[in-house]
Amino acid sequence: MGVIREQSEKMFTGAITTRQFHPLLPTGEYEEIADGVMFYRWFANVTAAKTREGLVLIDTGGYFNQDATVKLIRQFSPDRVNTAIYTHGHVDHACGMPAIVADAQKNKVARPRVVGHRAIAARFDRYKRTAGYNTVVNSRQFNRPAAWPTDYVYPDTYFDSQLNVVAGDDKFECHHARGETDDHCWVYIPQRKVLCTGDLIIWAAPNAGNPQKAQRYAREWAEALRVMARLGAEVLVPGHGYPVFGAIRVRAVLNDTANYLQSLYDQTIALMNAGAPLDEVIHAVKAPANLAEKPWLQAVYDEPEFIVRNIWRLEGGWYDGTPSNLKPATDAERAREIAALAGGVAPVIARANEKLAAGEIALACHLADWAVAAAPDDKSAHEVRMRVYAARADREESTMAHGIFRSAVVESAARAGVEAPADKRSA
Repeated sequence: MGVIREQSEKMFTGAITTRQFHPLLPTGEYEEIADGVMFYRWFANVTAAKTREGLVLIDTGGYFNQDATVKLIRQFSPDRVNTAIYTHGHVDHACGMPAIVADAQKNKVARPRVVGHRAIAARFDRYKRTAGYNTVVNSRQFNRPAAWPTDYVYPDTYFDSQLNVVAGDDKFECHHARGETDDHCWVYIPQRKVLCTGDLIIWAAPNAGNPQKAQRYAREWAEALRVMARLGAEVLVPGHGYPVFGAIRVRAVLNDTANYLQSLYDQTIALMNAGAPLDEVIHAVKAPANLAEKPWLQAVYDEPEFIVRNIWRLEGGWYDGTPSNLKPATDAERAREIAALAGGVAPVIARANEKLAAGEIALACHLADWAVAAAPDDKSAHEVRMRVYAARADREESTMAHGIFRSAVVESAARAGVEAPADKRSA
């Protein structure tokens, strides 16, 4: 048994967890997972399949490590890259392509054909328009500088619903499915019984809620997973994390993830239909306990609460059901009013400290934010905000929540002129 198969077995049985081996951890491991199919455990996984007419890649890796991706591919085969298929247009999956094109030019061979869903072009166009915003939110999400790329290789071949890519004797079935993105596709290689899901499976609770990113589609995502579960695939290659081996296990991961999403969707819609406001919905809807405990559905990246918010946004718009929030006063105006009622900013700061000491961390965060909004230059306000959010970030398991809370720590530490507390999750 190779390293990747061994790690996959341990992950599936729970001998090691996604808290120890986060699905976004780029280990650089690679292994042949089926006849002529090489898997690369990268930040976003890359799959290379040998055919008589050259290599077919499913995803191409990220912009920041694209040269390393080419080197890994070349350790597998010197053959020309015939085709690259994007499972979707996220920069960690599609932006390794410039280096692959450069490799073809260096070897004086025809550049690969690039295949992707029709909506990828609009995504790349949007990324160019919003490069500044995406730099900000990704730096915040991952707690490190993250300059957003503006260099994209657009597909040569677009499809709307389904496309068969043929290379040599092999067929690569590309199927569109709205899920994490509107431009997503999953790829099945029937001759090898290998299913490449892209980010429709990521060895974690689905990234269907990301609070800083564009719309996700939980219901259609679940439907696509059920279609995949009927294929009889024997190897599942996820967008992140280790492959899943064995038809029974593949089917279980797909169906469990579908049921997880469907439950969150159904609970949310039921409450919306009953007239519940968003505040009630996000605190009432829970992931099914029997699914939330599965090794492949841990909330280490996204969270059920964020998924619920995304379902609300898709099906109900942005109004949350609280009338004062329709046309609210500014945050600063509200915070100053709260401080005035409390008798000044100092009592708000004191109350934040009390709530922190009592372990009522969510309330402590509100109080700390009000103190800073009411008195943005007050050192004590920023110091309490720094402490409160440091404590909250240390408690969070999901990358999304930890990144946002930790950014508040760094921001207030800078405003207070003090050193930020150490990040215990990165220790």
